[in-house]
Amino acid sequence: MYHFESPIIDRKIRFALIGCGRIAQSHFTALKQHDDRAELVSVCDIDANALDAATKLTGAKPFSSLSSMLADTTADIVILTTPSGLHPEQTIEIAASGRHVMTEKPMATRWQDGLRMVKACDDANVRLFVVKQNRRNATLQLLKNAVKQGRFGRIYMVNLNVFWTRPQEYYDSAAWRGTWEFDG
Repeated sequence: MYHFESPIIDRKIRFALIGCGRIAQSHFTALKQHDDRAELVSVCDIDANALDAATKLTGAKPFSSLSSMLADTTADIVILTTPSGLHPEQTIEIAASGRHVMTEKPMATRWQDGLRMVKACDDANVRLFVVKQNRRNATLQLLKNAVKQGRFGRIYMVNLNVFWTRPQEYYDSAAWRGTWEFDG
């Protein structure tokens, strides 16, 4: 999931993660796979049970608020796996602390909020990375290479259909899912 290309660094890259729910587990796994170069130093969640489970799983220092975590963490990068509607304000706060931001998609639920996120990171001279997990999907890589090689000739239009959906259980599993404010 993670690929590091940065200036020479003589220590592991330190991560913090806020939002210890469903998708956080993928980040925990990816960070463990790269433990020679990366370490999870802090986790944060307002749900005490989720925070406790994440702390036991990862050994990272627990926090119940983003502000308290930012005041005390040694993280270089903060990963946002919180409801999408929270990403803008959290990104702005993280950027102001001088840390890079990695956010799950969508980065924001409103265009203007996305622009504010980019501006906050630019102003703080930190990076903003939005997770796009399907970019390495084998089928998409084949398509990308075919386009690069000119296999389809000159492309004038593209029509794309995505045939997947989430079952109702996904939306029922958390109150924020499927809402305009937090899920878009």
